[in-house]
Amino acid sequence: MIMIALIQHVSWCFQRYWSRRKLASLSHELRKDMGIMQDDFEMEVRKGNCVHLIKELCQFVGSNSALTRTKQFDGKQHDVKSN
Repeated sequence: MIMIALIQHVSWCFQRYWSRRKLASLSHELRKDMGIMQDDFEMEVRKGNCVHLIKELCQFVGSNSALTRTKQFDGKQHDVKSN
């Protein structure tokens, strides 16, 4: 189960990376037609590098271990999300 989640996360990270790279090549007129604001465009294009890709890939390890914990109540296990 964890392997499926890992593969899904890696796929998602690469998809976002390539989308950001393609976004950088769009003309101003096309971005304007699509409703993409200049500030949002610049912020997303800045994330289209290898360093940010590696950071997103590493987030899986931290989020998977920190967010989901298992507690026992009345002999049964329940998943509890921490805030």
